[in-house]
Amino acid sequence: MNININVYEERIKRIQNLMKEWSIDLLAVLDNENYQYFTGEFRRQPRLYIPAEGEPMLLVFRGEAEEASKNVWIKNIVNYSNLHEMMMHIINYIKEHNVKIVGFDHEFALPAFLLERFKMANPTVKVVDARELFMRLRMIKTSEEIELIRKAQEIAVYGIEAAKKILKNGVTELEVAAEIEYEMRKKGAERFGFPTFVNSGYRTNCLHGWSSRKKIEKGELVLIDVGPVYMGYNGDMTRMFIVGSPSENQKKLVKLYLQARREAINVAKPGIMINELDNKANEIIAQAGYGEYYVRGIAHGIGLAFEEMPFPTIFPEDNIVELKSNMTISIGHSILSIPNFGGARVEDVFMVTDQGVKMLVKYDEELIEVD
Repeated sequence: MNININVYEERIKRIQNLMKEWSIDLLAVLDNENYQYFTGEFRRQPRLYIPAEGEPMLLVFRGEAEEASKNVWIKNIVNYSNLHEMMMHIINYIKEHNVKIVGFDHEFALPAFLLERFKMANPTVKVVDARELFMRLRMIKTSEEIELIRKAQEIAVYGIEAAKKILKNGVTELEVAAEIEYEMRKKGAERFGFPTFVNSGYRTNCLHGWSSRKKIEKGELVLIDVGPVYMGYNGDMTRMFIVGSPSENQKKLVKLYLQARREAINVAKPGIMINELDNKANEIIAQAGYGEYYVRGIAHGIGLAFEEMPFPTIFPEDNIVELKSNMTISIGHSILSIPNFGGARVEDVFMVTDQGVKMLVKYDEELIEVD
């Protein structure tokens, strides 16, 4: 499903209106996800500049100019051969258009050296952090965006199903991850929002895991987290596995996490601050006597980035926002982590509705037993 060009043109108009509210003359879009939001395509090292009035300008390496002209709806494409030439294009544009304030999408996107060089070359220009403008647009999803996220989540199911087939005693985490990613690629994943987690045994305690050369052993819990990307939009699904039969304590661990997650899901609705989901999950786990083992941050926004606003509770308070209809959030991002035993996490993507939240793709959440 392709998004109509008119949608991207409308997004440009909407952010130009926000720029006028903030008195920003020019926006520098250097973040991959923000770039894709306005163009519909993924590009390494994007350089998109949006003026408060007029047409946006795309800067690309000279060798990419032909490709860009065929795949990007933006007509004003300028090519460059080196960093100095690129910077001079911007400096001249700023002078010609009397630009006073430039907004950057700072977060994780702008190398410090590039920002400092920009400031040195444009000493009279004020630089501002414009992340909020982008997030105010991206947090509320259109029906087309929700369908793309749903498709990504359907691909995630294929990844979990692939894990069922290969997971066994003696196989390495990397071997399992390879089969999962191969299957998701065949089903349409163009890339992955994060490296596939296959964490077994003591490694299930890792909140931000990775697949290793460790061999999976019988009787171990295995945490698998997949994040396929479809047409730019992310899926996110985590399931717990056991090789062989689970012990009573292993079953209790996963059952407690699921109970806490269900309670968090039940409180989610428009008007609720996202941290209230985590507060509820923490309350349930603390009442069971495991509060000290709960690593918080049960929910986060998802879309063009696998983690975006509304951010989880691990972020500063000024980044915590209330839920609104047509937000898409992943619930199950936190982990119940017990040293010398293991961790548990189960995660799915939900759409916020007027009544609460709705799981985009339903899939059995219980502990999965494999031989």
